Amino acid sequence: MLTERPRLSADVRRAGILAAARHEFARKGFKGAGTAEIAARAGCSEPTLYKHFESKQALFAAVLEDAGRRMGERVESIVSGAEDPIGAWLQHIAEQASTDPEIAELLRLRMLAVSLVDDPAVHAALRRSTTEMRRRMGRILARARDRGQVREDVDLDAVAWLWFGFTLAGGFAHALDDSLAADMCPRMARTFVDLLRPMVSEAEEGT
Repeated sequence: MLTERPRLSADVRRAGILAAARHEFARKGFKGAGTAEIAARAGCSEPTLYKHFESKQALFAAVLEDAGRRMGERVESIVSGAEDPIGAWLQHIAEQASTDPEIAELLRLRMLAVSLVDDPAVHAALRRSTTEMRRRMGRILARARDRGQVREDVDLDAVAWLWFGFTLAGGFAHALDDSLAADMCPRMARTFVDLLRPMVSEAEEGT
């Protein structure tokens, strides 16, 4: 006698669809990722998928925001209590960029979103995700500046945009060659952090 599977709650089912879609979109692109394959990976039917997301574009938009939120939570856990929040965050992300599937997926999703920005849902999701990333980095930078770890003259929002650009560069490197990303991302992060540090004179270094 077959045993019925336990019925999943709407939130659990939605989370499963988002995880499956994140994987498919990141690896196959928007056109290559089929909703039937996403539903199968999530363990549900295609009609069930469309009960949670009205269109493929809406699903991609939700995936983009969810991936950004998950990364934000991860960043907060890294920097909370860290004596050097900027170094701890950027170095961790850079070191994991070529090996951590979740980071690689987020980088690819952001690049993919640019090509889909004419869709209103994707445009809105990309704007919200980018704005939240800038605000988060601004808070972390301000915290580091208060501790004397970031120069006083640094434009925090400009730095956030620059880092966003670096993450896209990391995404391109990852797409071309994992070994290239493994070499470039940590060096890029170290250089980025060094540029933010207060200038130290030779006299101060010798004390």
